[in-house]
Amino acid sequence: MPTETSHDALVVGTGFAGLYALHLLKQLGLSVHAIDYASDVGGTWHWNRYPGARSDVESYVYRYSWDREHLQTSPWPNNYLTQPEIQAYFQDVSRRHDLYRHIQFRTDLREARWDAERGLWVVRVREDGKGEEEVFAVRYLVTAIGLLYKPNVPDLPGLESFQGQAIHSSKWTPEIEYKGKDIAVIGSGASGVQLVSSLAAHAKSLTNFIRHAQYVLPAALRSVDAAERRAINERYDEIWREVFTSAFGFGFHEPARPVFSVSAQDREAIFQSLWDQGSGFRFLFGGFSDIAVDEAANREAIKFIHGKIREIVKDRQKAAVLTSSDWFARRPLTDDSYYQRFNQENVFAVDLKKSPITAVTATGIETADGKSHPADLIVFATGFDAVDGSYSRVKIRGRGDKLLSEQWAEGPKTHTGASTSNFPNLLFINGPGAPFANNPPATEEGARFAADLVAHAEAIRKAGTGTGVIESTPESEDQWQQQIETIAAATLFSKTGSWFFGENVPGKKVAPRLYFGGLSRYRAALASIREEGYRGFSFGEF
Repeated sequence: MPTETSHDALVVGTGFAGLYALHLLKQLGLSVHAIDYASDVGGTWHWNRYPGARSDVESYVYRYSWDREHLQTSPWPNNYLTQPEIQAYFQDVSRRHDLYRHIQFRTDLREARWDAERGLWVVRVREDGKGEEEVFAVRYLVTAIGLLYKPNVPDLPGLESFQGQAIHSSKWTPEIEYKGKDIAVIGSGASGVQLVSSLAAHAKSLTNFIRHAQYVLPAALRSVDAAERRAINERYDEIWREVFTSAFGFGFHEPARPVFSVSAQDREAIFQSLWDQGSGFRFLFGGFSDIAVDEAANREAIKFIHGKIREIVKDRQKAAVLTSSDWFARRPLTDDSYYQRFNQENVFAVDLKKSPITAVTATGIETADGKSHPADLIVFATGFDAVDGSYSRVKIRGRGDKLLSEQWAEGPKTHTGASTSNFPNLLFINGPGAPFANNPPATEEGARFAADLVAHAEAIRKAGTGTGVIESTPESEDQWQQQIETIAAATLFSKTGSWFFGENVPGKKVAPRLYFGGLSRYRAALASIREEGYRGFSFGEF
């Protein structure tokens, strides 16, 4: 039997959420340890190293708000950050705040079991390359596994016979050869769009297999000069105040102007300005207030984007495959070259709804229309079993030995995305029930609230007025879930299949996984809970 190692808290994951949670728990004076299956910090940005991987949120707000000095002393070159730049940022933050010495890498969470008698989590992990498991005994298990962690790979007949290389986008390594190859990219979400844009420049041929055509807005990628950087630094406090008091936190103004409050001519001019400025998020939320909630308004945005696709893509057949019939209500995508790539004679688009994949052969992919598509390299840009899927692979057992996956079989329920009943002292950051918003400020809110819950529990435990065991009530979870469902139902997101609702994974319960009420309303909800003595949570009070 391995020896137990004791800590006050164990943090799982070292992306935006996990690093900040580690930093905050350290500040509470706790003995805290962190583990990550990756070999370095960065979370999803450690794993997603494929060509063209880049953030689609403006670089000056795709970072922590609490490290002002870093923004001012570490300039970035462009308005969007590439994967290497983002990972370098995480590494720098970890060095600056002395986080590395608390982190154990290449270590997989295998099982966590609540020991009610001791009031501890017994956590089994295995470090890569070591046969024996390690065991941690901790009061608080803080999970920051991330929304997009568990790859979703479709079960395609004949894949085992493929003689080339098949890889999920999140498993990309620098050794993969793609220049001069016949490439198949399956999927057209964020990673698929970026992969097509990058790989097509070097491929012998590239075929993009598309289940859902997307609305891809320009990035308007550009350099940031010293004057602009200086202006941002001078407005630092104002910028972050606007981020945290906005609905989605992307750093641009969110007007209260409905689509039909302006003339058709003015509407077209506003859409053109948004297109020129770049950013899918800006186009969806930064011009008008009702595109995501009003069908007629959404159709106006769709009409404009469809016009741009017809204008850019010269081949009518390709343009038809790339033209979505869905609402403009998935995670908006951003790239400067995606549509233009299909003007290359060696780049093709396949509509999987009309011609689904029937088999993978030794040398390519066959579709239902009888066509065979050559491939040396297949890249699955098929996304992830998102949000709660990140937890389903791990055996997390709460009260009565109940599995978390069993409790969430009909869809996850949490109290404000922070915890779930029957699993004491298990805290989530940016998990089910967290807000749909710019990831760094959203995770900051979740990490701060988790640290506040721990601080309150520790005060009760040390004062001897309770056990300090944090647990949310089923009633509070039902109330939060009702809010999530009510708000989601009022948006077009609920009418458009996506990973937001688990639609992308066959057999998964379709239900809203995120809170669409906005970052500012989420902050207000957390503030109200704090002010009311952490309403909906118990702390084992005597």
